[in-house]
Amino acid sequence: MALSSCKKFVEVSQPKNQITTSQVFADSTDANAAIIDVYINMMTSAMGYDSGGLTVFTGLSVDELYQTSNNAVYNQFYVNNISSTNSTNNGLWISAYGYIYTLNACIEGITASKGIQPSAKAQLIAEARFVRAFQYFYLVNLYGGVPVVTSTDYNVTRLTGRSSTDLVYNQIIADLQYAESNLNNSAAFERPTPYAASALLAKVYLYTGKSGLAETEASKVINSGIFNLEPDLNSVFLGSSAETIWKLLPVAPNTATFEGLFFVPSSRSATPRYVLAPSLFSSFETGDQRMINWVQVNTIAGKAYPYPYKYKQGTTSSPNEDYVILRLADQYLIRAEAEVTQDKLTAAVADLNVIRNRAGLPNATASDHASIVAAIQRERRSEFFCEWGNRWFDLKRWNLSGSALSAVKSSLTANALVYPVPIQQITANPDLRQNPGY
Repeated sequence: MALSSCKKFVEVSQPKNQITTSQVFADSTDANAAIIDVYINMMTSAMGYDSGGLTVFTGLSVDELYQTSNNAVYNQFYVNNISSTNSTNNGLWISAYGYIYTLNACIEGITASKGIQPSAKAQLIAEARFVRAFQYFYLVNLYGGVPVVTSTDYNVTRLTGRSSTDLVYNQIIADLQYAESNLNNSAAFERPTPYAASALLAKVYLYTGKSGLAETEASKVINSGIFNLEPDLNSVFLGSSAETIWKLLPVAPNTATFEGLFFVPSSRSATPRYVLAPSLFSSFETGDQRMINWVQVNTIAGKAYPYPYKYKQGTTSSPNEDYVILRLADQYLIRAEAEVTQDKLTAAVADLNVIRNRAGLPNATASDHASIVAAIQRERRSEFFCEWGNRWFDLKRWNLSGSALSAVKSSLTANALVYPVPIQQITANPDLRQNPGY
C-alpha cells in the first residue's frame, strides 16, 4: 500500500496513482500497513542511503574504502570532488525526501482519521516522526542545512528553502521527543521503540554539543536491562542479536542485507568490489577481535584485498542477518564521549573499557582528558568502521577531517565536507542555495 514518494526534492504535485487519504487511513490496519511499507521500501532501495548506500559512499569519502572497479560516478565520492550533476548524489537526496513526503502523508492521514483509536494514532504517528527524524539526521550530516518539510501541501512545500543546521536539528529533536513519549515499548525491534528514540536522541545531543542530555539518553538505553552486548562478535548482526536497538528485516528476494551483497564477494577467489583502505586495515590493535571477525581478506594473484565482513551473507535464500541501524555499543561510546566532555573521566574510561574488553582488548591506559578523548576516537573507528557513515560524521564533528585525512585525501577541501545539493533540485526550486565550492 505504497504512498507516493517525491521525484523532485519537495516540489511534488498530486500523483496520478495516489491512494486517497481516506482509503489508506480508514482504520488502524490500513494505517499500519502504510507505515510498514516505509520500512519495506527502506530495506529494498538498494543503493539508497538507508540500505547500504550511505555506508558505501561515506566510506569512499573518508579513509575507509576504495573501489576495485572504475565507476566514475562513485569515484567522485572517493576523490571528494562530487559534481552537482552526480546521479547517485541526486538519488540520495530524492530517496530521503521521498520518505519524508510519505511520512508526512502518514502523519496527516492518521491525524485526520476518524477510524483509528487515539492510542493507536499516537503510536503510528510516533513511528512516522521517528523515521522522519532519522531521515533528517542523515540529510543534515550529508548536506548541512536542508529544507525542513513537515507538510504534503504542494503550495507550501514547492519552494521551501534551506533551513539552518540548528533548525533542522530542532525538528529532529522535536520528532524524537514525541516518539520517545508515544512509541510502544513492547514492539519488536524492527519497529522503533522508546529506546530507539532515546538511542537516536543520544546521538543527536552528542552531535549538537548537549553532552549532559546525550549521557542521560544513552543511560536510558544502557540501564534498561533489555539490551546486552553480544560476547561473540559474529552474533552482533544476526537477527537474534541482543544488542540490536532498531533494525530492518531482509525482504529483498535472495538477499540478506545490501551491505553484505555489496561487500562480500561471490567466493574467496573473487576480487571484492570495495576494499578497506590501508590506513584503516593497519589501525587495529594487536589482538583486536574485530579485525579477526569483521574483516575478511581475499588474496588474488598474490595481492591481499581486505574487505568489511560484519555482514557475512550477500546472496542467500535463507538470511539470518538483519540490517542493524542502532546498537548498544554505540550507546556506550556515546556516553563515554559525553562523560569525558563533562570531565567525568573515570566513568568515561569505564564505558570505553566495556567495548574494548568485548573486542578482546585490555583496559585503556588513558588517564587524562586528552588521552581519553583520543582513545574514544580510536575506539569508534574500530567499532563502527564501514557502518552508517560514522567515521565520516565523527571526523567532521570533531573537526579532525583535515588532520586525519590529509595523508590519504590530498584533494580534500573544507567545502567537500558536505555534499553538493543536486543541480536537479536547484533547477526545480530556485529558492534552494548551493553549498559553497560547488
